[in-house]
Amino acid sequence: MFISISSVIIDDIVLPDGSTHMACLGGGGTHAVMGMRVWSKHVGLVANIGADLPQELMERMESAFDVRGLHTLGPQTVRAWQLFEEDGKRTEILRTELVDFQPLKPKMKNFPDAYSDLTGVHLHGEGADIAPWIPFLRQRGNPFILWEPWQRDCVPESRSILVDVLPVVDCVSPNLEEAQLMLGLEHPKTILNEFLNLGAKRVAVRAGAEGSYYADSDGNNYRIPAVKVNKIMDHTGAGNAYCGGLAVGFVLAEKPEEAVCMAAVSGSFPLEKFGAVFSLDKIEERAKERLKACREVFQKINAN
Repeated sequence: MFISISSVIIDDIVLPDGSTHMACLGGGGTHAVMGMRVWSKHVGLVANIGADLPQELMERMESAFDVRGLHTLGPQTVRAWQLFEEDGKRTEILRTELVDFQPLKPKMKNFPDAYSDLTGVHLHGEGADIAPWIPFLRQRGNPFILWEPWQRDCVPESRSILVDVLPVVDCVSPNLEEAQLMLGLEHPKTILNEFLNLGAKRVAVRAGAEGSYYADSDGNNYRIPAVKVNKIMDHTGAGNAYCGGLAVGFVLAEKPEEAVCMAAVSGSFPLEKFGAVFSLDKIEERAKERLKACREVFQKINAN
């Protein structure tokens, strides 16, 4: 069983031309578990939702993945503006007060007994909350654990959290802007090396249209291409889906280069529509086609 431990958010999306897409299903966990769903049918989400979550959005989740890890807590689901600029930059503005957001973070006491045999976990949360989750999860199948840091933790003051968390997770994956701010470094390869120096076993730095960068303590170092799609509709959640795909990839793939290409494929599907749940029609066939194309470009750019 692969799971994401994160959040469900209702996104109100504003595009550069002023057009809007309101009440879209979002959240780091929802997007990540869909990235997992590209490669496995045995996926679930652990998150807290509010009693106001529209039934339509719940039904979309139920149609795509296991929802036994969803727990209704409080009256309101977290809601956020997602504001996009012409260059693709996204600014997230929570419409839910931070004081109301904190109680909605996933809690171990609400963890479902059904998820007792885990193979892979996407863990998306504040650094201070991560360490207690690790022994809890190791006792439930000793899964591969990927940590996706929260954006608000990606500041120089959080360096001590990195020192505590990096050695106990199996992989960490911030985006490039977050990593630059957190470490005070600019170049992706320098950033990868610094994460490894701080105790990371594996690190994947996501760079949007540029693709991503990967390195591990075994000496592997790759650049991974972004997977092209016919038309990009929405960038929201692509990075989360990448992380979900990476958590599955490292369990199912024999080599890290295959795992990172699987992650890139997972990150491509959210681009094609608004809202986290995309069509799963012929998903295995579509994913294999994109993986083949990704492998070909991967080989070219890592030939030297």
